[in-house]
Amino acid sequence: MVSYITRTSPILFGVGAIEQIGERVKGLGCKKVMLVTDAGLKSAGVTDEVVKHLTSAGLGVVQYDKVPSDPPDYAIEECASIARAEGVDGVVGVGGGSVLDAAKAVNVLLTNPPPITAYYGVNVGKNPGKVLVLAPTTSGTGSEATAISVVSDSRTSKKSGVIGHYCTATLAIVDPALTIKLPPALTAGTGMDAFSHAAEALTSGLANPISDILAERAIQLITRYLPIAVENGSDITARTNMSLASLIAGIAFNDALPHFGHAIAHTMGGHFHVHHGTACALAIGPVIAHVASLVPDKVRIIGRAMGLDLRDDMPVEELGQEVAAAIKSFAAKVGITGLKQLNLDKSALEGIAADVPTDDCANFGPEKMTVEIAAKLLRAME
Repeated sequence: MVSYITRTSPILFGVGAIEQIGERVKGLGCKKVMLVTDAGLKSAGVTDEVVKHLTSAGLGVVQYDKVPSDPPDYAIEECASIARAEGVDGVVGVGGGSVLDAAKAVNVLLTNPPPITAYYGVNVGKNPGKVLVLAPTTSGTGSEATAISVVSDSRTSKKSGVIGHYCTATLAIVDPALTIKLPPALTAGTGMDAFSHAAEALTSGLANPISDILAERAIQLITRYLPIAVENGSDITARTNMSLASLIAGIAFNDALPHFGHAIAHTMGGHFHVHHGTACALAIGPVIAHVASLVPDKVRIIGRAMGLDLRDDMPVEELGQEVAAAIKSFAAKVGITGLKQLNLDKSALEGIAADVPTDDCANFGPEKMTVEIAAKLLRAME
């Protein structure tokens, strides 16, 4: 097999790493930065600490704290307009996946004219971005290590990807202490997002030996430590291992792109505004059951990484069903119990089947995604 391995960001990892953000950003040549975050982190005092580190290093800071979940094009363009008017020479994103995606997209618009919707696809913009530093406050998206920004298009109610070198961080700072205050439900949802990244990377049509190793290890870590982090958010060992799992799953799917599970989750998010990680948790089991006949060895790796005792001669249908059942049970263990949580009925869910194959991620599975496959997977969700 010939594989194409892309680069990831330089990474500063460990408890207390965020304390270095001021000197690190200054060392990258910045004098004034746009700090992209959300209102929750602002009210929790997290961004105040970051601002303190930045200003102590002599940096000017302009703040934008209005990033919503599933960042829409208009919020990104508002933030970028402020950043350009202020003459910033760098973007610092501190937050969950939505914030980091927004920060990446803002960086695109610092050097390329709006709208952000003009840059869907790979390396569509002509100009490289400026300095981009990303610090996650959740353990789920792995966005700090990827070259992808997911944007919600306000006109189409669909999510699309802005992908390329200008979405790759100049530096990622992963400090597990930033995840301590994350509540149990968000810990669970973001953790299942990371699990889905790993499981889909393993079964992706673009999987390679390096992504396989990282994804398998991520599943092992998440299986062991996510329930602990949900139960006791102050357990720094669990938080550190979840930060690591999220990071390496992100590196894995930066190459071996996620596929059918994320195509479903993106479509659910666009239509129903469902939390992305929760949608991933509900979609990934049926997806793994479906692809077991196509990539049985990879599905067996997922199951064994979860601690299952799977026979080498197990029929592929039985293999898929057993691993899918284990995923469903694991999601329930961390509090994600099914569609009833989302107030969604099957008829509404099946109504989005035609849109699933149009999502970018639908292109990267082990077979061609069709409306029929999407409908089958949506029917299998419970």
